[in-house]
Amino acid sequence: MPVRRLFVNEILGSRLSTFAWSDVVISAIVLLTFVDVESRRLGMKHVWMPWVATLTVGVSLGLPMFLLMREYHLGAARRELHAT
Repeated sequence: MPVRRLFVNEILGSRLSTFAWSDVVISAIVLLTFVDVESRRLGMKHVWMPWVATLTVGVSLGLPMFLLMREYHLGAARRELHAT
């Protein structure tokens, strides 16, 4: 428990650190919302991977991973469309 309290005290210690952490949290929430909406719209599978990447490493891994997965999905859909 003392480690959590120290962590929260560091986050709330100054306006700058509070702003920086709020930026990180808001960016992650926006990304996860985008991943959820876009993956449902496209019918993508395995979207848990960008979620885990975002929650463990951050937006810097979750966003590129999702965009790569999205491009693979769209490419497969295009190939399937042209094959018929």
